[in-house]
Amino acid sequence: QTFRDILTEISYSPIMADFLTFLDSASASLIWEKEGKRIYADENYAREIMQLFTMGLVKLGDDGVPILDEDGNSIASYNNEDIMSYARAWTGFERRKKRSNVENFTP
Repeated sequence: QTFRDILTEISYSPIMADFLTFLDSASASLIWEKEGKRIYADENYAREIMQLFTMGLVKLGDDGVPILDEDGNSIASYNNEDIMSYARAWTGFERRKKRSNVENFTP
């Protein structure tokens, strides 16, 4: 399996959708249109992908050592605007039918 395969399985898993709270997440404009409320897309899964599964919290050099700014502080890999933007891509996921060859469980 490739890294892409692993991210795909996590992303389409109903258990992970519940656990990482992106199931039934909606865009801010849809919520505003339907409910008149200012609520933003769930950011949990976007943050988890960036922090745990891909780039990590700080920028690293090729040797795996954190890259430092001129004051000696580590440099963040992403900011909250990046998370909010990426979270919009994870809206609209709804529960789908179980795949008989993968999700062989009874909730």
